[in-house]
Amino acid sequence: MPLLDRLFRIYYFCKFYPFRSERLSRRAAGPKRGFVGIQLDGLSAPHLQLALKRGYLPRIARHLRRGFELREYQAGLPSTTPAALGAIFYGQSRGIPAFRWFDKEKGRVFTCNDLDDVQTFRERLFAGRQGILSGGSSYANILDGGAERSIFTVASPHPQTLFGRFGGWRLLLLLLLHPLRVCRLALETVLEYFIDRNDRRRHRKTRPWQVREGLFPLIRIFCNVILRELQTFGVIADIYAGVPCIYTTYSGYDELAHHFGPASPPALKNLRYTDQRIGEIMRMLRHAPGADYELILLSDHGQTPAYPFHSRFGATLGETVSAFLRDKNPAAVIAGPLDFTRAQLGYLQDEIEARPRGVRQRLFRRCKNYLQRRIGEMVPETLKVDPENGVVITYSSSLAHLYVTGKPRPLTWMEIEAAQPQLLDFLSGHAGIGFMLARGEEGDVCFFHREGRLCLAEDGVPAGSAVDFLRPYGDPWKLLPELISFAGDKLAGDLILFGAYDGERIACFDDQVGGHGSVGGEQLRPFVILPKGHPVLDKPELSGYDFLYREVFLPAREPLSE
Repeated sequence: MPLLDRLFRIYYFCKFYPFRSERLSRRAAGPKRGFVGIQLDGLSAPHLQLALKRGYLPRIARHLRRGFELREYQAGLPSTTPAALGAIFYGQSRGIPAFRWFDKEKGRVFTCNDLDDVQTFRERLFAGRQGILSGGSSYANILDGGAERSIFTVASPHPQTLFGRFGGWRLLLLLLLHPLRVCRLALETVLEYFIDRNDRRRHRKTRPWQVREGLFPLIRIFCNVILRELQTFGVIADIYAGVPCIYTTYSGYDELAHHFGPASPPALKNLRYTDQRIGEIMRMLRHAPGADYELILLSDHGQTPAYPFHSRFGATLGETVSAFLRDKNPAAVIAGPLDFTRAQLGYLQDEIEARPRGVRQRLFRRCKNYLQRRIGEMVPETLKVDPENGVVITYSSSLAHLYVTGKPRPLTWMEIEAAQPQLLDFLSGHAGIGFMLARGEEGDVCFFHREGRLCLAEDGVPAGSAVDFLRPYGDPWKLLPELISFAGDKLAGDLILFGAYDGERIACFDDQVGGHGSVGGEQLRPFVILPKGHPVLDKPELSGYDFLYREVFLPAREPLSE
């Protein structure tokens, strides 16, 4: 083993020679502790176990045999990547109620697909907070965690050019020095296209629910080939250089699971290639790390098998609500019109004040806005703005937020009933909606479902039979605190809608056959892999994301400076 270790050190010395001076300068400052966080987006503990059983993850399996332990935990709400990363990086997930939402006070939609939107809420929520990646690197994440180097990351703590977002000179140098890896990337790009054609053909023959293709082939190639290769390369270079804290998210499985299903062959087989890249990172950590790293493998949420709402009921949720309000109930907007253009076209927002406004930045933003308009014409509906009836509905997989416009504050269910009579009864009785959350008058939270209504204060204890409607979604007594806390987010909808779940499939308001964001099934069952003996593993129950920030990542790095 010492001989093998020496050979690998020579190999990495030659391969990453341009980063030798950075490695030596960090070592001269003294030994450093740090971590490498690897997130497998959307992979639940049960589906991880299935992939291990089928042999798709041999390197992770070997990692577990070497003294590491797999532990399942209950995801927080919403069970989405932006909220999870807010908690993991900054210890705060409030203010991110879904993947997309409507800010009533500002009169605009926020979506985590939009660079400016993410930058805006990042600066609003986390200004002045030092993230766990301070002084480190963020690769392929939605939030940056305060990282000094943010590559393929939607938000950043400082202004970045498009070239910088894609790795800048550092990544370009790596590609130029390793032409064989570039050739492999090009070959795998072509191969992935034909794999997608074959997967789609087989899926059409064997699955009852189909989803629109749209831009998915391009997204698949980018996530599963280009991004996966480049983020791995960047992480390995940073480990060699001794960057103190590194976090990267592999999102390929999540994209495929949304499109084909979380237990589908395309999604599970694709994990084999992610496992290979994780193996490269593990090898660097064993043989030539530039610091004393702790490797932390985890997922942020899982995915529950789903069916598209529009496929089963003949219309999207937004179309369904609009048709009901138009035909059954004259609109009664509470006060003032909705700024329709600003709400629907959230990407046409003002320049972020902290950003430079030179020619390059204006050109970049104009190109981005044009592309987003074109993309918006090709992708399935993800929000519904109905100015005539005074509602905005945003979809995030199996979770939806409905806002009644007119007042810039959240409304109680009584105000909703007064503004839109019969809407509550219609939605709570719909077969595609499992239950809804709404605010009461005295700070309580009300659950609306097919059997009736349940209103609870934050510390309220209902009768056992009153929570039976939650049993298909999990243990009601574990879910209730999360749901009540979630309803308290001021940016959450006036009505929060959860897709109906029958124990096998959940209704997805997006055009997806794998869903998350709400409750029910595997979406609430992510995992974390830690060294045996880690204090977190001794806890009887793990719930939410805060423990990852406070008890996993913070102790694994040098103390944050005040």
